[in-house]
Amino acid sequence: MKFGSKEKAAVTAAKKKLMLGLGLGVIAAVLFVTLYFIFRRWELTVCAILIPIFIIGHFTHAYLKEKRQNKNFEKEKQDFQSGAKYRSEEWKAAFDSYKQKQPFEDISPKGMKYDLVHRYRADSGFGAVAWSLLFILSAAAAFYPIKGWNFGYSILGVVFGGYLSVRRIYNFSGGPVKKLYKTRNDISEIERSYAKGKMMSYGENGINIGSSYTVIYKCDDVIPIDNNTILSVTRKMVRVKVYDNRLYSGQVYDYYVHIVYTDPDGDIRSVDVKLDEFRCEMILEQFDRIIYPERPTAAQVTEKTIYTVS
Repeated sequence: MKFGSKEKAAVTAAKKKLMLGLGLGVIAAVLFVTLYFIFRRWELTVCAILIPIFIIGHFTHAYLKEKRQNKNFEKEKQDFQSGAKYRSEEWKAAFDSYKQKQPFEDISPKGMKYDLVHRYRADSGFGAVAWSLLFILSAAAAFYPIKGWNFGYSILGVVFGGYLSVRRIYNFSGGPVKKLYKTRNDISEIERSYAKGKMMSYGENGINIGSSYTVIYKCDDVIPIDNNTILSVTRKMVRVKVYDNRLYSGQVYDYYVHIVYTDPDGDIRSVDVKLDEFRCEMILEQFDRIIYPERPTAAQVTEKTIYTVS
């Protein structure tokens, strides 16, 4: 199997970490053996045996785990892009079961504006309170020193807490929805389409597919798209590799509906709507029924990396 530049870089980085672990293990062994001959303590003999084994074993385990999951990912990537995964009887059975337990969501009879504002409030309420609390405590620590609080961290808390609390409060108050109503002249048509559309949400994302418009709400924005301007709808999988203290610790997959469309100014734009895998497929089925009854199977796979420190 031929690897692309990204895959080669990933393999090279993993091997470098393995060699680093082996080197550290050898250095630790030499160090403790030298200390043993100097001080003649049995504890140093134990350290000379156990610590190098632990270091080498830890790095080797991370390397083998990453190598094994890289190999599995290549198979999953091929199945995802070819659509073979979605043609398997096992997946179809799980998908049918999911649809029965998790149908499309109800839309408020009070209309689109009320429905969207309510969704933003449900997603932003806790964040608005939490970030506001951080801002208040940081401000108090900065201007009225609190024991144990560093002034520099207090300023950072004021800046970030203030910025994020304003964003969350803006969303909680329905700011993105109000902005939509001020900037669109076809709002009545969008409302009628939304009221009869199919709604699906996941975290801070949501999508409504109506007969005339597709309405997407994200963290800070509401995006209405005229269905006649949609150029393509694609399933998208993102592999998220997680490194803890620079060592590979695992991976997760995020799934998106990727939509390419033409905006009112004539510019081609794209938007990703993050859902779980089954929700994505339900949305794609709905697009098939309303917009693309003969849409060819299309998929794209990308990767991103998250580094954590523990």
